[in-house]
Amino acid sequence: MASQSRWTKPLPEKEVLRDLIDKHCKQCKDKHSKQRTRRKANSATSSTSGADYHEAKNLSIMEIKEELEALKQRLDDPDFSFITRGDRNVTYRACSDGVRRLTLKDINTRSKPRDDKRNNIRNVIKTILDSINEEMRESHQGTYYQGRNANENFTKRQEYEIIDDICCTIGCTTASFPVDAAEKAYVGGLLSWMQNEFPTYAQSRDDGVPVPAMRSEIDLRDHGAKFILVVEKKTCFVELLQKKFYDDYPCIIVTGMGMPGVGGRGFVKILWDTFRLPVYGLFDCDPSAIEMFNTYTVGSIEKAYDNVSLTCPSMTWLGVWPSDLRDLEIAGEDLSEKDIAEVDNLLKKEFVKDNPRSKEELKEMKRTGKKANLEALKEKFGPAWLSKGFLPYKLHRLLTEKCTTRRI
Repeated sequence: MASQSRWTKPLPEKEVLRDLIDKHCKQCKDKHSKQRTRRKANSATSSTSGADYHEAKNLSIMEIKEELEALKQRLDDPDFSFITRGDRNVTYRACSDGVRRLTLKDINTRSKPRDDKRNNIRNVIKTILDSINEEMRESHQGTYYQGRNANENFTKRQEYEIIDDICCTIGCTTASFPVDAAEKAYVGGLLSWMQNEFPTYAQSRDDGVPVPAMRSEIDLRDHGAKFILVVEKKTCFVELLQKKFYDDYPCIIVTGMGMPGVGGRGFVKILWDTFRLPVYGLFDCDPSAIEMFNTYTVGSIEKAYDNVSLTCPSMTWLGVWPSDLRDLEIAGEDLSEKDIAEVDNLLKKEFVKDNPRSKEELKEMKRTGKKANLEALKEKFGPAWLSKGFLPYKLHRLLTEKCTTRRI
């Protein structure tokens, strides 16, 4: 097979691949510059300007305080209702920047909160307003415990849902709302930043540094990076840092340690907005990992009101593809019935149909009935092969094939 011969070719020379990466980086920046100009020109006639369109914005603390005070009063109205955030009110369409993502379908689809939920919302609002008045930020954990003190049946899931309902109602992004989640994302490679007059260097640890909380002004600085690599697993992320992959191929490396939280997703988005570098995603070869890739690119149902600030639609799926398992003769594991159902469900999604590579590879996964994790590469080819073999081959392939002219 032609695809098999790719993996038997000699490893591309480092300088040749670095030149390809540099060329693609420049093309990417030029492309995004032209797209930004075109979108600004078309903004006045954008299809998202209808009354049913809803997109969260960054609000100041004073604006949030005013909105929360008003919302507290509106809760006393028995006819008050929230915008419905369930999957039935989420669609895939163009947002304010002209890029298609998961977003709310209709702000007129609404639901009235029950009395017990109204009381929980009042308690959450009180906790947040008290923190704002003290010029402090609250955490999800702190908000949960305060709510539990008022209602012993209050759960963490209810707290998260209420915060989302509030943000959606007042039109506030997750990043600017003064309730912080415990972040689990890490970054390494050619990046530093200044925050509150203190510098942080992503290369300072070979296991990465936590991504910064975006609750105050931050000055991001790249140090010659030509692309951003998002890695599903912390173990593979650490391996790449220890091998100093970013020195061989200049990059910034981020991991969300599995399904990414809003901090990790928002940070990747900010990196892309700031530097306009190509973004690649490295994930396991299974349906759950493909869902993670989709979460980074088109967003999640839960955050449909805020996916513009949490997604990076230009991210390219670098692997591991189902066709890689075939070409590398990795046996993998059998898909479970649940896995097969997830593949079938993904193939029905409009955003998968929009992405030829995802569609092709999902069909290959269903045909072979196999899946594998990133560790399968190390088990067959050795612990250094991810950084010394697989990634250089995949980057070279993507940057030399004609299909890289579109998102794959």
